Amino acid sequence: MELIYCKEDVLKKLNDYVEVHPPVVLFRKGNTYTISQDANGQWITMDEENHPHLLSAFSTLEEDFWFNAHFEVRS
Repeated sequence: MELIYCKEDVLKKLNDYVEVHPPVVLFRKGNTYTISQDANGQWITMDEENHPHLLSAFSTLEEDFWFNAHFEVRS
């Protein structure tokens, strides 16, 4: 298990281009979250409403551009 820090708000989206209205913040800037790998090597964490989310399917978080744009590892 690792700790991650959210560098910017992550909003819920219906797809790559459409955000929900009104906006729903899944991960809030400045907050920390725990993250761990599942049995398939995917990185899973819980959002602000305690729902699970896949944040990365890369074997290491450093390889994932999207993850590194929104979060940083703090463990």
